[in-house]
Amino acid sequence: MPSLLSEFDDFPRERNLIGEMLLAYGELEFVLVSSISQALSVDIDTSTRILFRVRGESARLLVADAILRPTFSRHQLEAKWITAFSAANHCKNIRNQYAHCHWQLHEGKLYFINLDEEATDNGEILNVTFFPIDLSLIERQYAYLEYAAAYLYFLDDRLARKLGKELSTPPFPEPKSIPQPPRDNRPSKAAPAQEATNG
Repeated sequence: MPSLLSEFDDFPRERNLIGEMLLAYGELEFVLVSSISQALSVDIDTSTRILFRVRGESARLLVADAILRPTFSRHQLEAKWITAFSAANHCKNIRNQYAHCHWQLHEGKLYFINLDEEATDNGEILNVTFFPIDLSLIERQYAYLEYAAAYLYFLDDRLARKLGKELSTPPFPEPKSIPQPPRDNRPSKAAPAQEATNG
């Protein structure tokens, strides 16, 4: 029986970073629970139920935005919330493409099919596009997830202080802005499916 993810036998760093992004994405939702708790003046149990009774990452982000944007706006933090929300949404898209993809090798390089998007297209599923990916881009995506998490923690901390909470820790610093990385290394024309084969 072939091993799972044999395509990554020669790409352990890429495999580990993608795995860590899949595992760590939940941290973004975790800090949103705290901010919702503060915005609605409810306990963590209640804010957790509010956010996680909604199914799907996209829906949860939209619920968080509906609750948090007015609160951050009242405290002159709306522009910073928009930055954080945009970063979290981009990380969600990266997370989802990896959570629902299929990997193949072509000429010794990693490619993936984004099955989450292919299934919503009306074309034939067998006529799919393989997108290239490399370590440099994966490292940028990982750094962007760290940035998004830091920005959400910064806003959660700033909201607590705006609401007059006395915190024993120093203020969480606002992270330095970094550009959104692309989701893949798509050239002007990606390798067609029939060319991307194992081996």
